[in-house]
Amino acid sequence: MPLEGFGDKFAEAADRCDMDWRLLPAIAVRESSGGKQACGNNPFGWASCREDFESIEKAIEIVGANLCGFNPGTAGYYGGKTTLQKLQSYNGSVNPNYPEEVLSIMERF
Repeated sequence: MPLEGFGDKFAEAADRCDMDWRLLPAIAVRESSGGKQACGNNPFGWASCREDFESIEKAIEIVGANLCGFNPGTAGYYGGKTTLQKLQSYNGSVNPNYPEEVLSIMERF
């Protein structure tokens, strides 16, 4: 899997705000088959894949910070929210099954 070897980076991003460590990798599996179909170093489909990142590490850091609620522009969607609520904001309004799909992937980790 293309994201193999990034476990420490995923853990660091999650630890910054006590986010479930499985959330970012599960989103990446759902959005890009674990990075196999990533666009512009963006395995998360962040910003509908319109945002390119300079590296996978930077993508993990930036998307993780957003999901932690550290970006004032997205904090209303993600800050202080449960994992389910974060997923509803992430893509649940477009695909109502999305939160459950990602949660199911998380359970397999």
